Amino acid sequence: MKENKIITYISFNGVCEEAVNTYINAFGGKILYISRWDKNNCDRECLIGKVMHTEFLLGITNMAAGDTPDAEAPNGTIKLMIHMETEEEALKAIEILKKGGKLLSELKPHPAPDDGGMGCLLTDMYGITWIITCPNPTKTS
Repeated sequence: MKENKIITYISFNGVCEEAVNTYINAFGGKILYISRWDKNNCDRECLIGKVMHTEFLLGITNMAAGDTPDAEAPNGTIKLMIHMETEEEALKAIEILKKGGKLLSELKPHPAPDDGGMGCLLTDMYGITWIITCPNPTKTS
């Protein structure tokens, strides 16, 4: 059987480009493709000039997104998790994403037996919940 690749797709209500650029700023990456709504492909004035579809990298992970006025509030049971290589990288990403959002738990060591890592939980200003992890610098193998 052919291996299929699952790509996370996030719908936004008019702030897609801003959100994607915020995520790239927090985690690194780049926009691979972007198309926009215009009068030829959309009859909703509120979407003209907004992102119809974008594909982008966050780190090495392929993601996709777009604007739609039908975007519902994000599902609280779905979270995006990212492993950062250092505590400093994790703290930088947390600072970027918590602006206008809500820090649900500070970056702290996981409980044993998973205490070789640290984690933080936050919801960003766009309503997306993130789990940001990194190695615990106080633990040695």
